[in-house]
Amino acid sequence: MHGPHPSGQGSGKVSGFLKMQLWLFLRALSRFETTMFARTRYSQPKMVAIGVVGCLSLAVYYPVWAYLFPQPYENLPLRLLCSATFLPLALLQWWPRRLKSWLPTYWYLAMTIAMPFFVGYMTLRNATPSWLMTHMACVMLLMMLFDVVSFLLVFTAGSLVATLVFILSPTAVLHPQPLLEYIPLLLFAMVGGAVCSVSSSMAEQSRLDALTASSNNIAHELRTPLGSLRIAAKAVGRFMPDLIRSHRLAEAEGLRVPELREQNLHALERSLGVMEREVTYANTIIDMLLLAARPIGEVPLQRLSARECVEQALRRFPYGSRAERDRITLSPVGDFALEGAESLFVHILFNLLRNALFHTGRAGKGEIVIYIEPGDDSNHIRVYDSGPGIPPDVVPRVFHRFYSYSSDNHEAGVTGLGIGLAFSRAAMEHMGGGIVCRSQWGEFTEFTLDFPHPDAGDTQ
Repeated sequence: MHGPHPSGQGSGKVSGFLKMQLWLFLRALSRFETTMFARTRYSQPKMVAIGVVGCLSLAVYYPVWAYLFPQPYENLPLRLLCSATFLPLALLQWWPRRLKSWLPTYWYLAMTIAMPFFVGYMTLRNATPSWLMTHMACVMLLMMLFDVVSFLLVFTAGSLVATLVFILSPTAVLHPQPLLEYIPLLLFAMVGGAVCSVSSSMAEQSRLDALTASSNNIAHELRTPLGSLRIAAKAVGRFMPDLIRSHRLAEAEGLRVPELREQNLHALERSLGVMEREVTYANTIIDMLLLAARPIGEVPLQRLSARECVEQALRRFPYGSRAERDRITLSPVGDFALEGAESLFVHILFNLLRNALFHTGRAGKGEIVIYIEPGDDSNHIRVYDSGPGIPPDVVPRVFHRFYSYSSDNHEAGVTGLGIGLAFSRAAMEHMGGGIVCRSQWGEFTEFTLDFPHPDAGDTQ
């Protein structure tokens, strides 16, 4: 018998290495896209003003530099073209929903064209003090609008295109002396801006750490009163049937006892169940908060059964009513092994179920079905609901931290901090998998959890 061919083992290792590199590249792109969205969202309240000012200033400054303070070079068509890139930003409130998902991409593209490209090209053509100061102001503005990585990307791309266009311009004349004198000042401004940006990020992280520590303390302090409330509820539930039965016997014997209507007695019996559910729900929320505050990388992984984890999540989920539980269906077949953490897995399903129950309940329609699907390349768990769906411009954003649909839809009465799905994505990445969302507005929403085969994960 012949063993496995060495070349086959080598090609398998190469294939595994390439897959890992591709996964890392796609993950980096995903994180950069998240950063693009975050910076765009922070700048969005100012975009209309930036669009109006940019559109007008590029056109208005033409007579200033052409006639009032003449510069060696001017180009009205180029000014009007770059001015037009600001126009869609000025008209942002009239964008249709289906186009708003492209806003981050357009924002980066418009800033690249209108600032480092146009200002860089005009600075190369003129090299006058006025344009050198304009270029410096452009750099400072870009560093205020973007993080360091995004600034470097936008500034480098725009400057390279400006340099290429300058080289290809037949009448372009280089002015080396003022440009060489300007380079040290430009480098100093960029390094100083980057340091200030890093200091701002550190301050923001410190505030976030302080908020996390405060949340942990509050969550721990709530454990004691909730535990006391649960003990009291169990004690009342233990003796309540005897008290109600004694009251009814006393009434039957004609004794003088306070009058209690039948519906009041039923309300007392139901209130115990409500207390139990609310305490369970509060404890579940505390567990989720404490888990979300813990660094995901510290959570150990082990071999688990997908079906057992799903069934446990369905048992532990704090349903608001029996009708909510009946709205969820688990597919009767399918199971697979996964390398993960039970706490993370249950937390992910809690987030998906809570969102699905909330939106189907608000819409007054929709059922929720969970599918467990083993596969050849990877294994999947799908959480499908036939509720109202998600608008197409919102779908690309749902995994972004601190983004909530309520920020774009105040009329819907949707509340949330926008951290549940972001945590779910981070948790899935820690377990070597991923999560994607697919939705049709007005028809359905489906979240798919993708798990690699445990053996494949060990090999990689």
